[in-house]
Amino acid sequence: MKVLHLCSYYIGNKLYSNMFKQISLEGHDQEVFIPVRKKEQIGINQLSKEYKNVSYYYRPILKKYHRLFYLRKVNKQKNEIKKILQSKCSIDLVHAHTVYSDGGTAYELYKDYGIEYIVNVRNTDLNWFYKYLFHLRPYMYKILTNAKFIVFISHSYKDKLLSMLPFNVVNKIKNKCIVIPNGIDNYWHRSKLLKPKNLDSKNIKLLFIGNLNKNKNIKKVLEVLNILKINYDMTLDIIGNGPQLKSVKDYIKKLGLTSNVFYHGYLNEREKILEIMDNCDIFVMPSHRETFGLVYIEAMSRGLPVVYTKGQGIDGFFEEGEIGYPVDPAETNAIVTAIENIIMNYSNISKNCIVNSKAFNWSSVSNEYIKLYNK
Repeated sequence: MKVLHLCSYYIGNKLYSNMFKQISLEGHDQEVFIPVRKKEQIGINQLSKEYKNVSYYYRPILKKYHRLFYLRKVNKQKNEIKKILQSKCSIDLVHAHTVYSDGGTAYELYKDYGIEYIVNVRNTDLNWFYKYLFHLRPYMYKILTNAKFIVFISHSYKDKLLSMLPFNVVNKIKNKCIVIPNGIDNYWHRSKLLKPKNLDSKNIKLLFIGNLNKNKNIKKVLEVLNILKINYDMTLDIIGNGPQLKSVKDYIKKLGLTSNVFYHGYLNEREKILEIMDNCDIFVMPSHRETFGLVYIEAMSRGLPVVYTKGQGIDGFFEEGEIGYPVDPAETNAIVTAIENIIMNYSNISKNCIVNSKAFNWSSVSNEYIKLYNK
């Protein structure tokens, strides 16, 4: 099986290189096409030469005007890929990693060569392209209806797209929609936690990791802490930075939480993040919108029960109460109740978190994609 990946966002996210590495280890040949804006971006995140069955094609062809003239971009990419196809043996399947940025090119190749393709639906597809570029919607319908499979990283994204599309399009694609989550870096799986965490009810530590902005809802977490500290000896560790930093610090003072909150700033060192995770008890991040949220799974791998958002991110992968609770991010009392429910059944939920996190590894994720490739 030889797969051609169309991956416009490759240089900005290491999840793609993790995926391609694992698929390579399974013995599949891969050609990776990566359009970039600058020559300096060529080679970013490229796998080492030991992965001989992965070939890279960085092409500095992206222009600012492509944002306005979408079909020009599609045709430019198609023509570049045609050159690759002329110099290489035949491709068995095209994997487009976004609908708009990559799927259009996959669709045009399908029309010209008859090469089947699968396409992933990503955040920008739903919340930018489909939302604002009305004139491209009919073209998106063609991309989706002609795809062999349509892959979503979460159940919530699948449900959201199907609710947005016209009824006749939904009928054509609903049976080929697949949910395959992202995996977390093997670092979290290698850093073994031998047994579930035990909760010291006299000293409960909440944890928040994320951008300090309105979407991540950090101020709501502070309001929840302010209520819970009445009946519990409770603190909150915050890892992150962002536009709300000053107002968050002011809000901490306003609520009288200075001695209850420990702010660590933005941390890039996984070892330090892991150390803080292992010193905390419950992960709380009730974002308004969440694409998937690998940080929830990373927290679970350390035995931390999680409070996550209903209808977003990881919601749909677990039963309620299995690894934590989904909540309405606007409902303070619902978040309070979720944390109290976790406290009452802490050991079992912590154990479930460790067990369930193991499924989110790149070996399992890549095998799910390989199954699709072979169908």
